[in-house]
Amino acid sequence: MIAPMLPGAESLPEILAGKVDFVIVDRMNYHYADWVYRKYGLDDKMTDGYFNLTERTLSSTFAKLGIGRQ
Repeated sequence: MIAPMLPGAESLPEILAGKVDFVIVDRMNYHYADWVYRKYGLDDKMTDGYFNLTERTLSSTFAKLGIGRQ
């Protein structure tokens, strides 16, 4: 499972290729760790836009590598 989605997640498909058959890409829907994002200036990484763009990128790359999504 890839959650929460942090910067650099786009490199995970290549790292996971040959090691996994399926992945779950999800945003964490609890907010007790929001302070970490704010502390490191990652507020933009908590947005719907960031999640949607990164999820599409990951899905496309995983599919090209033959890794399924659940």
